[in-house]
Amino acid sequence: MKVLISAFFVVLSCMYAYCQKGKTELCIVNPDAVLRKYHTIDELNNLGKGELINLYKERFRVLVYLLPYCALSSKPGITLKDLGIPENSENKTLLEKENKTGEEFDKAVNASLDNFIAYADRSNIIWAILFYEDTIRKVSLGKDY
Repeated sequence: MKVLISAFFVVLSCMYAYCQKGKTELCIVNPDAVLRKYHTIDELNNLGKGELINLYKERFRVLVYLLPYCALSSKPGITLKDLGIPENSENKTLLEKENKTGEEFDKAVNASLDNFIAYADRSNIIWAILFYEDTIRKVSLGKDY
């Protein structure tokens, strides 16, 4: 029983620490704005249309996260503090509002893309993925590209 209670408090403490970190460190560039893999045209040609649509949507989402703040930073997870921007209530409120509307935007766009991209030609989806990946690469590398 003591082990169970101890485990409960450890989990509770970890959850509290995680929540506190999330509240104090608001990211200006979403931590999910990362591509783990860039593709060649040959790799994309070997994928099914469903897989291509998922890649397309993922790359679009990363671009939406990166582009607005690429003049400040293109590093995912960068915080106001990292950039030397005051963490005052106005800035925090702006980012919290942006995060909330961003989630709504993401849901709406995903629903639309699920509906419409299936009608696109595979070659156009592949071209768009390559275009998005090239743009993400350029933004991620910054002006040194």
